Amino acid sequence: MKQAVFLSFGKELYLNRPLEKSSEQIKSFIEKNPSYKSILIFYEELLKLQEAIKPSLNVPRVHVKKDVLNLQAREGFSLLNKEDFIVDIPSSVNLFESICRTGKNANEKMKENIQFIEEAILTKKLDPGELLQKHYDISYIDRVAGEYRIDKAILNFLIHMSIQPSIHANVENVKEFVDLKNWLRGYCPICGSLPQISTLKGEGQRYFLCSFCGFEWHSERLKCPFCENRDHNKLHYFYEENKKVYRVDLCDNCKHYIKTIDSRELNYDPDLYLEDITTIHLDILADKQGYKRPAPTPWGI
Repeated sequence: MKQAVFLSFGKELYLNRPLEKSSEQIKSFIEKNPSYKSILIFYEELLKLQEAIKPSLNVPRVHVKKDVLNLQAREGFSLLNKEDFIVDIPSSVNLFESICRTGKNANEKMKENIQFIEEAILTKKLDPGELLQKHYDISYIDRVAGEYRIDKAILNFLIHMSIQPSIHANVENVKEFVDLKNWLRGYCPICGSLPQISTLKGEGQRYFLCSFCGFEWHSERLKCPFCENRDHNKLHYFYEENKKVYRVDLCDNCKHYIKTIDSRELNYDPDLYLEDITTIHLDILADKQGYKRPAPTPWGI
């Protein structure tokens, strides 16, 4: 049996949180807001499937060249491109198939699109291994979605959740090389992707969670991560009514937004993936005000 490669350096990734801890928070969220029950139950099922494949996950260490490290520190380059991530295809394909089986019970739209995918695979028109290997190839994903009538958001969601354990294992293997002291940028130091969500900790320091690889890094609080706007007259936010822990940061310069969780207002250590799911209504409010989210979540927002 293949042995998993998980090297621990520094801060834990959100995916590597104990499943029991996430399940407890999911139960609490459902009790507080039953309207999110179906999506949270589905998410918990996905976490269980991802947990189940970890023992068979085989992700060797990614080699990071010295000149890349120097460029990162000097020029602000990310350590890896998305195509550099090593994906354990056999484990990811197994996970993809399991997620598809589970996803057909999530909702009718998901079921319909998964049936399109399964039909393409059954007739050997689509190779799931190639699909997961080319996760970074936008033109390829667009072609597959169009040719087989698959909703692109759902297709990207299924791909991302299937390769996520491999992606996080890659991050575990390279995060020791990141120079966080000099990294205050609005994009991920490991893969260069935009942040999915942010959180305030300690004395108000701001941290971003990468929308692709799940790495967390510290950055400037009063700056738009997307266009680097620092003009306070063009930076503002709104709170969820009576819940200052959840806020939406808006930039009038680029018309983008990002949700921020003030963890100082919580009596628990938040799982930002869960917090993102249970604040979808804030995405809807921001969209109605004319602001866009440049880094969609795997849920297609």
